[in-house]
Amino acid sequence: MVSESLEVSDKANRILLIDLENCPSQIQQLMKDLEQYSHVVVCYAQSGAKIPLDWIVPLNPIVNDNRLRIVKMPSGGKNAADFGITFWAGVLMAQLPIATHFTVVSNDTDLDHVVNLLIGQKRSAERIGAKKEIIPLQTETNGLNMTSQDRQIQEYCLHLVNHNKNRPAKKETLINHIKIKFKDCNFDPDNLLNQLIKSSAIALKEGNKIAYNEKIIATLATDKNNAK
Repeated sequence: MVSESLEVSDKANRILLIDLENCPSQIQQLMKDLEQYSHVVVCYAQSGAKIPLDWIVPLNPIVNDNRLRIVKMPSGGKNAADFGITFWAGVLMAQLPIATHFTVVSNDTDLDHVVNLLIGQKRSAERIGAKKEIIPLQTETNGLNMTSQDRQIQEYCLHLVNHNKNRPAKKETLINHIKIKFKDCNFDPDNLLNQLIKSSAIALKEGNKIAYNEKIIATLATDKNNAK
């Protein structure tokens, strides 16, 4: 979920907190993550994850510049890494500008508490699960392949289903969230928003507040005819 009052713009305002205990494969994307985020914090208690030797030299200046922190918890045990992420989220929140966006990578829904605490302090924050292989859609509609817009609606509705406790509450933050979700795609987020409204998946209430229609969202997440 994205904070209701903030806009997320560039890498300078983006923090990534990785629960390595829960998402060990995320370490393989470390170099790419460092291109997209200003600070990356990796927390773990016990992990067999390894990084390639070729990364050591380019990572040195990044570590020295405090852009990357790899934090081994002093003692193991259940939720040890969660406490590390909570601690560093608080530290960075206090140090960095209010426009900073926090992304927590973990499949552990307990870390939604961290996200909600950040949002409670007027920060922009979300939790995402470990990235999984995306299987190309082979669905056809009336003999025609699904359009790019159809796919985006389906993908975003699936995201809303999987993150039903962490959703933008207002129009502006929903648009920002769509921008982040599809940051690598060249499309108009306002158009996707309008399509969600047209399909009655969402509705705008007084003060630009968002109301979600759970039944329609669930249908669009799987229905091949979603944008019709």
